[in-house]
Amino acid sequence: MVGSNKKSKRQFIHLKLDVIRLRKSGKTYSEIREIYPIPKGTLSDWLKDIKIPTKNKKVMERRAYEKWKSGNDIFVKKRMEDALNIRMGFENKAKKEIKKISTYALKIIGAALYWAEGGKTRKNFLRFVNSDPIMVKLIMRFFREICQAPNEKIKGRVQIYPNMNYGKILNFWSELTQLPKENFYRPQTQISRASKGKRPRNTLPYGTLHLTIYNTPTVSRVMGWIKGISEQI
Repeated sequence: MVGSNKKSKRQFIHLKLDVIRLRKSGKTYSEIREIYPIPKGTLSDWLKDIKIPTKNKKVMERRAYEKWKSGNDIFVKKRMEDALNIRMGFENKAKKEIKKISTYALKIIGAALYWAEGGKTRKNFLRFVNSDPIMVKLIMRFFREICQAPNEKIKGRVQIYPNMNYGKILNFWSELTQLPKENFYRPQTQISRASKGKRPRNTLPYGTLHLTIYNTPTVSRVMGWIKGISEQI
């Protein structure tokens, strides 16, 4: 019986010394308890006066930070995914509220879009400038279906920047607008004064499209629709 007590005491001392060694090597309490399932209170009592070498302490702090950062990144990613799902839910529900666009709705939408983005100082032609393909597609529906503008009356010019492939860009706008390439004037190549030549590449991958319709009655009608909308506000 006495021999058994001596053996247990030696095991206890060996265990405590091993735990102290692990702590000095930079192991955290959690990491030590993963090796030895010791009660937290016992562990705290054994290690309360143990000084960790500065080198090992820095290693321990760095590991603790990486573990925290990993967990925090997962948490942030989960929060972002949840927020995205909520936004997409609202977006998809709202999208279903939009029915087929009627002729009257297209007239209002197109006139409002031209009011915001089109030129309004000329009396004999309309000019719409934009780099957004969806906006261009919409204004082309407005020009064709509402303004009844034939292809030969609609001209295009693309403003591009150095090192852009104009052939590819022309193909893109010609297909999008359903205008023959013969309807496009020579491109305008320039460097934005505002950016002083520092415009990031591919900011506008297809440049900026200028659409022009030379027809005084059409200009007058569009201005009339815009005036009609303004008077309803």
